[in-house]
Amino acid sequence: MSIGIYGVGFVGKEVAELAVERGRSVACVDVDPEVVERIEAEEYLAVDDHDRVSATTDGAAVAAAADTCLVTVPTPVDGAERVDLGPLRAASETIGEGLRSRDAAEPCLVVVESTIPPGTARREIAEVFDTYGLELGTDYYLAAVPERVDPGNEAWPLEAIPRVVGALSDDGLERATAFYDRLLDAEAHPVDSVEIAEVSKIVENAFRDINIAFANEIAVSLDSLDVDARSAIEAAGTKPFGFMGFEPGAGVGGHCIPVDPHLLIGEAEDAGFTHELLSVARTINNQMPEYVADMTVDALTRERVLPQDATALLLGRAFKPDLADDRNSPYFEVREGLTEYDVTVETYDPVLAAESSVDSPYQPVDAVVVVTDHEAFADLDPERFADLGVSTVVDGRDVFDAEAVEAAGLRYDAVGEV
Repeated sequence: MSIGIYGVGFVGKEVAELAVERGRSVACVDVDPEVVERIEAEEYLAVDDHDRVSATTDGAAVAAAADTCLVTVPTPVDGAERVDLGPLRAASETIGEGLRSRDAAEPCLVVVESTIPPGTARREIAEVFDTYGLELGTDYYLAAVPERVDPGNEAWPLEAIPRVVGALSDDGLERATAFYDRLLDAEAHPVDSVEIAEVSKIVENAFRDINIAFANEIAVSLDSLDVDARSAIEAAGTKPFGFMGFEPGAGVGGHCIPVDPHLLIGEAEDAGFTHELLSVARTINNQMPEYVADMTVDALTRERVLPQDATALLLGRAFKPDLADDRNSPYFEVREGLTEYDVTVETYDPVLAAESSVDSPYQPVDAVVVVTDHEAFADLDPERFADLGVSTVVDGRDVFDAEAVEAAGLRYDAVGEV
């Protein structure tokens, strides 16, 4: 018997690799034939034992043979900032179809690792299974174990991260907890309901979003008062209790922090509650790319360069340092903001070279704007910028040393620094 993994993106890929490393056979299911072909060609998963891996677009056949089905499909928000459960429903229907023809003594364990609003497993997935005539505890167990993958974080690999486990039944909770106890080196933490598990992931990321928003608002506020916000936050961090410092920056990107709060905002709104704090935090963080664009135009103007005559080089397109992923990156809003001022925009990102408009960070431009704090940017030389005619550096990620930039004769402006 094998593990079926539905959706082999960033999350599903890491889960599949860990499962194979632990000696399990994995059947990868994806709607993208190209992903399936790459898995079959041994070009996608970083595993030693490819004999334990198969891939297909036929998810029903996998569910019919698997003892465990892990759902790792995306749950994005739409234009109205409401969760799109279409991929999750499609995966549930595929699994339901397969489970209906499954012939096994033990129920199949179905685990949703996708981030979902509280109540989704019970209301959406279980109801889909009902339409296939499936019975909880007889044909399947249903659990929610929200993913905690942090791509690119070598300090916290998947197996080292504790997981929250919730299920629709006691037997399902026991089975799911045992599964993750075997899969992980870290603790599997069972909770009293599937809804607690579902919402725990949203609470985690909303906490980060709120605290980043606080740091960003402090940065914008203190800039108007000519006070260095980063130094103030660092000073506050000397208190050994009751304070956790977050850094201001050019904006929040990725597929989790800018998205997950909306899953709770929308669900609570349907129940008659308005999440004012979560909504304000989203607004503040969404405004930061525009703030960086405005800061850049102001710096150019002070250097007597008209926006319509200026060229700005954006350093970084990825939403996260040293990760080749630009989903929801603040880069796009910074670029749009500058374009609205008629500034010509070039892009350099060492981890997204194909998406870069230039092949070097050293260009004859008027402004250099840091959007992503890639490790390689820490070694950039302000003197070389000056030699190329750059007049200003706008640092959205605290990458450059202000004194070094100013010693090169350049103007230096940064989010949270004065």
